[in-house]
Amino acid sequence: MEGEAFQYDPGNNYDSHPQLYIRRMSDVCPYCNAHKWPAETRGMCCSGGKVKLPELHPPPEPLESLMSGTTPESKHFLDNIRKYNCCFQMTSFGMSGKVSDSDFMPTFRVQGQVYHRVGPLLPLSNREHQFLQIYFMGDDRKEVKQRCKNMPSVREDIVKKLREMIHEHNVYVEFFKIAFQTMPKDELRVVIRADMKLAEEHARRFNEPVTNTIVVVIAGNNFQSRDIVLKKQNDKLKRISETHRSYDALQYPLIFWEGQDGYHFLIPQTDPTTGLPIKGKKVSAMDFYAYRIMVRSETVNHILRCRQLFHQFVVDMCAKIESERLSFLRFKSKKT
Repeated sequence: MEGEAFQYDPGNNYDSHPQLYIRRMSDVCPYCNAHKWPAETRGMCCSGGKVKLPELHPPPEPLESLMSGTTPESKHFLDNIRKYNCCFQMTSFGMSGKVSDSDFMPTFRVQGQVYHRVGPLLPLSNREHQFLQIYFMGDDRKEVKQRCKNMPSVREDIVKKLREMIHEHNVYVEFFKIAFQTMPKDELRVVIRADMKLAEEHARRFNEPVTNTIVVVIAGNNFQSRDIVLKKQNDKLKRISETHRSYDALQYPLIFWEGQDGYHFLIPQTDPTTGLPIKGKKVSAMDFYAYRIMVRSETVNHILRCRQLFHQFVVDMCAKIESERLSFLRFKSKKT
């Protein structure tokens, strides 16, 4: 079959060729119940039980119905799912290189380094609301109109329904609104901690200053280099660290509709025998996202249903994995 892709013959039955027939996903991991093809690496799903992540819940209405692809409305939504995600994403997506294709290219491609950036909570007086700023407009109708203006090809009725869902279920939207209401002084900052896990008892605690929860309002410079620091109003964009736990949720609100954590440095490996964390062993970015995109029989993987948005997410996370690998090599070379 060598070179066959360059001399494709539509008359050949490639499906039945022994080198191309990959059979069914009959191998089931005894640790995480992931389904795999027989030739796939045994531990690629959960590293032999060492990776255990919180389950991603199926989305509520209207997103669940929009993902079905069985109605004209849901088919329109899935065909334009990246645009609808852009309507609600809280960070901007960029890359250091430009990709240009003269012909139609259905796949998502990037060149160079991928980055996410976030701006202030409010725009300057002569600017329109964008990204995270739209959540603070204070008027439901104006918010929907602004989102449709920023992305003209989306339907206003769908945007309105998705807005209600995100405002009800997304933890970051709730946090940001509470934080915004408690920061009357322009010199205060909203900080999203990179290495602070959300604690239920602190979920609604915002003071001046506060330093013991994942989203805090502070005065001064009491934050770490990887924290996300937002001012109330200025003209500067800040780049978000790829290893920040909020990196994924802020960019992909239609995938992580609850605001679930993405990859970060503090995820421990688990002893498959005892179920306890393994001291000094952490889950890598590659293992984290390999676990997330697996097919499992007992649950429907919402990520895999997101079509073009899934393609973007996978490319984005592959760039993150490569960035982590290069950072590790740089750190290792400095020590030798």
